[in-house]
Amino acid sequence: MKKLLLAALIALTSGAAVAENEQIVFSTPNLATPFEVSMQRTAVKTAKEMGINLQVLDGQGSSPKQVADLENSITRGAQGFIVSPNDVNAVSGAVDEIQDANLPVVTLDRSVNSQKKVPHFGANNYKGGQAIADFVKAKFPDGADIVLLTGQPGSSSNIERTKGIRDSLKAGGEKYHIVADQTGNWLRSEGMRIVESVLPSLPKRPQVILSANDDMALGAIEALQGQGVKPGDVMVTGFDAVPEALARVRDGWMAVTADQRPGYAVKTAMSQLVDNIRTKKAITGADYAPTLITQANLQQAERIGEAGK
Repeated sequence: MKKLLLAALIALTSGAAVAENEQIVFSTPNLATPFEVSMQRTAVKTAKEMGINLQVLDGQGSSPKQVADLENSITRGAQGFIVSPNDVNAVSGAVDEIQDANLPVVTLDRSVNSQKKVPHFGANNYKGGQAIADFVKAKFPDGADIVLLTGQPGSSSNIERTKGIRDSLKAGGEKYHIVADQTGNWLRSEGMRIVESVLPSLPKRPQVILSANDDMALGAIEALQGQGVKPGDVMVTGFDAVPEALARVRDGWMAVTADQRPGYAVKTAMSQLVDNIRTKKAITGADYAPTLITQANLQQAERIGEAGK
């Protein structure tokens, strides 16, 4: 009897050991952007809490590098993958290889065009883009001249977000004029450069600078400040609700940003992925509309605690 109890105890202990320290890969497109850094930090913290061995891979804005990193991880024994694709198409081959190896894979924030459906976790970028443009239309019912700053071409977040923006503005009619339309590749420096070069070339100051992410919007604000523009003279919109953007909402420089609740997306993705590895529980994904953040509801932002006072 004692031997049976001992054998059962050993089996239970062994089972517990197997269900820990899973080798999970988190592949990010570019850790040069604050939004990606925030998700990476949340992933590392969550992995520690869940007893996961997490490897974070920085794609450095290069699809070939991200593909190579993922392929190498398959051969090195990774048990699950969380991928935020640099490009909606360029990374699809590596995702297909993961699936062909019968390993679980999910996408986070950015989706991918793959042969088989991949569970996705993140705010709905199309609906978010629509909501931001709807906000602009509500503030300017008689029309507006708009400078549009778009993100990295090829990324699903940019494709979906800017489509939502354009569709909403188009539905508002010709009174909403996009007077300048340029990609800033998600970068603050590019947002600043574009606004510095575009504003002097326009016959009159635009009413709105509509930016597809916060970092470019923050660059645009710096350019406006350099040209003597005061808070509120030009409506600036963002997307991501990073702490510095929340501070600019508070001081009136940014009218609105969209909170994607990235912490929620990261934690949910990791939880479902690990549950699948440990118990074969199905991965369902999470698709939800982002929340528009203005001065009126600033305290609802997921990262408001990081925005200072």
